[in-house]
Amino acid sequence: MMKPFDTIYSDLETALKLGDRSPQGPGKYLQGIALIREKIGKLRLQSIKVIQNEAKEREFFRDVWPAFHAKWLLYVRLYGMELRRGLVPADTWPALIAEEERRVADFFRRNRCFWLYYRSGAIDEQFTRAYSRGRIFHSLAMVMDPDWSTLASWRAARCLAMESYAEWLREERGLLSAGAVSPADLGYSWGPSDSNLAELLYALQAVGAVHYNGQPADIGRLQKWARLALGREVANIYDRGRVLRNRKKDQLAFITRTTVALQRKWNRAQE
Repeated sequence: MMKPFDTIYSDLETALKLGDRSPQGPGKYLQGIALIREKIGKLRLQSIKVIQNEAKEREFFRDVWPAFHAKWLLYVRLYGMELRRGLVPADTWPALIAEEERRVADFFRRNRCFWLYYRSGAIDEQFTRAYSRGRIFHSLAMVMDPDWSTLASWRAARCLAMESYAEWLREERGLLSAGAVSPADLGYSWGPSDSNLAELLYALQAVGAVHYNGQPADIGRLQKWARLALGREVANIYDRGRVLRNRKKDQLAFITRTTVALQRKWNRAQE
């Protein structure tokens, strides 16, 4: 992402990840919406100084504007979904997830050409305000701010938001599938303490042992992985990680214990 907006976006992602510590529910996403709106306000002020020629304008409205507004659109959807989760019977939640996945599929069928060309970088000429001002018959042309947005940026933001929403829906469906036959149902359980599990998850993150969509999973993803694989997650894992790092004795007590135990087992096998 072009400078200086990469710093604002990085700050936003950090703030949203900190918000992930909040319990699941609409309040978590409502707080996120407020954070995103604040950053978008800063984005607009900074853009005035940066967009001084058509090349910068295209880059901004192609790469920067959609990224920030996609976050906003996504959080608005997730806020609505969490509200619905609290209002509908639990046994109807799977059907609701399936319905939303169909809506996402319909959206991308309708916007297939734009999405393909946008991802390939073949429609850069549409990401200028002059181009949008010329679309006088478009339904949004008369209501959107002509100095702060383009029609293509809006479409790109919607596509990016729906892509992330589809990922969220897949995760929810995965959790539902895992819940149908949980590790506990099969007789599995995590024996050690939550502190030991947190230490293990941070160790797995440090070496990139668990991947999500081809990339090393962050600690939030590892939480979900542990829920699926072990039927257990650590409450306030970020706070727990801070406690582990500040331990005065062995910071790697569980990892050290398992390493010593495994080495002892290998030694006995070789005797």
